[in-house]
Amino acid sequence: MNIQVLSLKRKLTKDKTEYSSPLCDSLREAGNAVDAQEIFDLAPMLERGLKKALKKNAELIVVENAFDSEDDFRGRFAFIIDNAERKIQSVPNTKAKTDFKGIFAALKKGKMPPKREPETVTYERKKTRVFTFESDQKTAYAFSYRTARVVALPKNIDLSRLSDLLDRVENVFAENAEAYPDGYSLHKRELRVQTFFERHFPHKGDGQNEIVRKSVMLLAVCVFAVAAFMFIHNIVIAPMQNEALQSNIRTVFYQSETDPVTGKKKAKKVNWNKLKKINKEIKAWVKIDNTQIDYPVAEHKGDDEKSQYYFKRDINGNYSDYGTIYIDYRSKKGMDSKNVILHGHHMDNGSMFANLKKYGFLSGDLGFYKKSPVVKINTPKGGNQTYKIISVFKSNVNTLQGEYFDFYCGSFKSKAQFMNYVYNIRIRSLFNCPVNVNENDQLLTLVTCSYEFDDFRTVVVARKCRKGESSEVDVSQASLNRSPVWPQCYYSRYGGTRPAISTFSEALKKNSIDWYDGKGKLKGSEQLPTSVTEETTEPTTEKPTEKSADKFTIKVTSCGKVLKNSTVKKGSKVTLPKIKDFKKGNYKYTLKKWKAKGFGSKKYLSKNVTKVIVNTDVKLKAVFKKTKIKTKKPAPKPTKATKATKATKATKATKATKPEVKPQTPTETTTEASEPNDAEE
Repeated sequence: MNIQVLSLKRKLTKDKTEYSSPLCDSLREAGNAVDAQEIFDLAPMLERGLKKALKKNAELIVVENAFDSEDDFRGRFAFIIDNAERKIQSVPNTKAKTDFKGIFAALKKGKMPPKREPETVTYERKKTRVFTFESDQKTAYAFSYRTARVVALPKNIDLSRLSDLLDRVENVFAENAEAYPDGYSLHKRELRVQTFFERHFPHKGDGQNEIVRKSVMLLAVCVFAVAAFMFIHNIVIAPMQNEALQSNIRTVFYQSETDPVTGKKKAKKVNWNKLKKINKEIKAWVKIDNTQIDYPVAEHKGDDEKSQYYFKRDINGNYSDYGTIYIDYRSKKGMDSKNVILHGHHMDNGSMFANLKKYGFLSGDLGFYKKSPVVKINTPKGGNQTYKIISVFKSNVNTLQGEYFDFYCGSFKSKAQFMNYVYNIRIRSLFNCPVNVNENDQLLTLVTCSYEFDDFRTVVVARKCRKGESSEVDVSQASLNRSPVWPQCYYSRYGGTRPAISTFSEALKKNSIDWYDGKGKLKGSEQLPTSVTEETTEPTTEKPTEKSADKFTIKVTSCGKVLKNSTVKKGSKVTLPKIKDFKKGNYKYTLKKWKAKGFGSKKYLSKNVTKVIVNTDVKLKAVFKKTKIKTKKPAPKPTKATKATKATKATKATKATKPEVKPQTPTETTTEASEPNDAEE
């Protein structure tokens, strides 16, 4: 007989030669052809071994060290037997065709589709018969596995009775051949014929488990469909739609005509009337050579700190993740502002302002700067204008990461303030740009998201080409700035010391500025502006300021009380006072967050913030969470009779014994479901 022996072990031997054991020797002595193999003691590995044995045409498969107990046998072989039953018998088709034509015809007539009569299919399902054998007070099991017979032996079985056990197995299969053909019993089973909708959608008659299965499947299909649609939309559809939109408007902007003499195409003056018909809020056109930046610039007068109209709208006012290049609301005079700030998204396909990243990441790309040292602007009034780049820097807009340099300034109070602003953007620049600047120049600032750190921005600043000045830049004089000023988070990660920052006037006195070509002796305060600076007329006389330019105030209040009000140096770390919980009436108040002013876009700070860095005037106000205190009902007042009884008992007690003081009834605190309110007034 061709016998395959499978030995289950937790540890496999390192010997790669043919496995042998006393069981194998005993079977070979009986004249059988034996092939043995060690298998790791896991159900999937055992099933794999059984399949290999079938390929070798084994008539009998003996599994050595198969189990410890009956429960162990069932847990290991039940799944394998079930899989084998499915392989030897195919289930009849229970799929019914859905009459879509009949359903649609009934719906058109305003009628419900007729109900389908339930159909069933009857078939005989094979069920494996497992035989048990007692041997030396141990139980062995035998069953059919497809075309072979399997004998599962328990651990530590007496091998002297092995031949007797195998003979008994053969006899049992032979005796039960009529009742259990090939070791299987037949059971009649009915299956319901179902349409597509009945198979995949819950309907009346389904069990609870079937309803759950179908619901989970439908939910998974919906989630997959939505995810696939979003992926295709973001990767394929949205970029195509945006490019088609931009291509159409470029066709209007870049018009050309044919010269009747030479027959060559020549540039035609931009027809701003056609552009205005597309959108009246188009104010300019921005372009940088060797990039995809070639877009219209819009301005919405209703923009403010909370809402920027074109942030998620295209030039036609429709929703778009790509948005539109737009003028910041802080540039109040639009394209005539002292500093024209333009915003654009950083898109993964390189569109909008993403190509600003070509100027550099953690260091500048001098080669690209030399290719594209200017920004071109076209406006209805000014026509073609050139702006020469004077600075490319990275800025942090999250005050919790360190210094926040506020470059969102479209206006300035004085020329001294303006030049100090220019000085600060130049010492942060990745390049030493060979372009002069003075107090009479106009700036153009291009801003997009950057990912060197969280909440970073790439900022490109250029100044307008002066009247009569060449639009060319001598890029041969440009060089990399070896020590640009970065936010503190850069030095915390990469090491080094942040360079000291002075002011424009101090640097000018030390002759450390070679790019200034103004008159000097500028009037006004050099204190850097903030994004809320209002445009004012240049003052003839400057009033003395009480506060130094490098000092700011921090004010902390809670419930209308001032907890801290002090003046500190710029960049100082200030520890916030600890706010304790308190009770008022039937309510308990706990600190929820800090309402903040002076942190740029941050309106609230977490309650866990213990220190803040002061780079401008700061106001913090404690916001509390309000919870209601629920008290238990007081005990009933004692009657006169009770009082008399207590007095009698007290007199009988000894004078040395002090009366026991009963603790007060504790209170229970429960949080209300309503939103917590501020407890300030």
